Amino acid sequence: MIIIPVAYDSFSTRSMATIVKTDIKIFIDPSIAIAPYRYNLKPHRIELEELENRKKEIIELSKDVDLIIITHYHWDHCPNPKEEHFKILYNKKLIIKDFNNYINNSQRRRGKIVYEKIKDKSEITIGDNKSFKFNNTYIEISPPLFHGIENSNLGYVIGAYIEYKNKSLFFGSDIQGILTDSTLNYIIEKNPDYIILSGPPFYHKKWDISYNEIFYKNIESLLENTIVSKIIIDHHMARSLNYIEILNNLNEIGKNYGAEFLSAADYLNIKNIQLEANRELLYKYYNE
Repeated sequence: MIIIPVAYDSFSTRSMATIVKTDIKIFIDPSIAIAPYRYNLKPHRIELEELENRKKEIIELSKDVDLIIITHYHWDHCPNPKEEHFKILYNKKLIIKDFNNYINNSQRRRGKIVYEKIKDKSEITIGDNKSFKFNNTYIEISPPLFHGIENSNLGYVIGAYIEYKNKSLFFGSDIQGILTDSTLNYIIEKNPDYIILSGPPFYHKKWDISYNEIFYKNIESLLENTIVSKIIIDHHMARSLNYIEILNNLNEIGKNYGAEFLSAADYLNIKNIQLEANRELLYKYYNE
């Protein structure tokens, strides 16, 4: 199993676009977006250039994929029909989040628009709580998981468990760091070797500090009850200026269980640049 982060907040803009190669090629959440405002500043030129470059990369890398998985209908995870990279969904085998059930109104509207535009062009399966076998690759789609805390008004997402040749991966988009017992118990049940998570949005004004205790308690429970050895924890968490410090704190916990926490950039052995988190600095030093 080969895991290739394509675009993530730690080295790009808002995304969890990931390719997983087994005996098939899987593209999970092949999209990317940008924060319209951060620190009351619009996206910097460098961010916009990165956004366009990664869209082109997503288009190129999608050409030979066998399967695309869409975990929910936020545009940093599902291509926006108005964008050029939406066309990567044409003539593909797709597993998508149910857009009628366990979904909030905003995502329901978006999901229906996406479906209407691709229903006659692609082979589409609603994935929620189903399992699949492609060659020797086993894929299990979770039941709907909360987008963050219990009963989040942001709705639900689906997680993807992939197993191939005695190695396994759980991909948890926008669960914001395992904040519910149902999400925690599902991951423990799957007992993956590798995990990719959207970390908590510590930077956000609506983040309640009381959630910190839930997050760290659940992380320790996860480590105690699974064989996981590497956890890529990125996305929302990489929008915090102290992201690396948080990773270091997690690794202090992880070393007691033989588990390593990484950014997607760390996993690729490239620099953590966190463009959004550093938007003020971009304007200060690159404002020509």
